[in-house]
Amino acid sequence: MTPRPAAVRAAAFVVPARWSRRSVRRVRYDALWPDGHVEFDVSLVDIMFRGAPADYSPVARAVDDGCPEVGAGPWIDEHATEVDGPGLPAGRPADPSEGTRRMFRASTDRPRRHHPTLRRVAVGLVLMAVGTAGLTTTGVEGFVAFLWFLPTVCGLALLGGLLGRREPW
Repeated sequence: MTPRPAAVRAAAFVVPARWSRRSVRRVRYDALWPDGHVEFDVSLVDIMFRGAPADYSPVARAVDDGCPEVGAGPWIDEHATEVDGPGLPAGRPADPSEGTRRMFRASTDRPRRHHPTLRRVAVGLVLMAVGTAGLTTTGVEGFVAFLWFLPTVCGLALLGGLLGRREPW
């Protein structure tokens, strides 16, 4: 049988993205071997599929659930239980090429969202009112009437585009 690590853990860190330079959370897996040495940035799939592939799912879930948003999680053994192990080595910086990009957890709070629907209704009604007022004062013939007809059509288009939507106001 091929050797398996005594325990694994996930270590999360934040690095700038390659192109946009926005902060990206990355997760790296570390393996603690029976002889006491720690191997950094290992593939959890390659390590866990040595001998007993049925044990992968509970261990992977326990490792990912125990990992904080930033920092190292607890060491998890092959039975998906926490065990004691060494801490993070001092002075080891996080390399942007290490780990894989992972989301932390689904956000429970919804971000504040502006309602473009309400704005479109207001602008559409104002355009229709301005265009209709202009058409009634100048008449319905000539070039000036055409100029007053444009805001009316734009207002109708804005309001008509909202008919098929199911967004809350």
